[in-house]
Amino acid sequence: MLYLMRAQVFWDGNKRTSMIIANKILIQNGCGIISIKEENIREFNTLLTEYYNTGNQEKISTFLYDKCLFGLEITAN
Repeated sequence: MLYLMRAQVFWDGNKRTSMIIANKILIQNGCGIISIKEENIREFNTLLTEYYNTGNQEKISTFLYDKCLFGLEITAN
């Protein structure tokens, strides 16, 4: 998803299209969905810009996993 967003492979709607594709794959594999809450949009955009500029996806990947991945139940062993 992040690669497609950064590569700008589509004429328009790169973020939307990339998220739809990612969600299809996540749903297909029973892994939940990615959804960015309104309260997290500013942080997402800041981290996405940083990723665009540096190519380092560590911070935004952690953010997406911690704050934007829903429907995935994590159980402690």
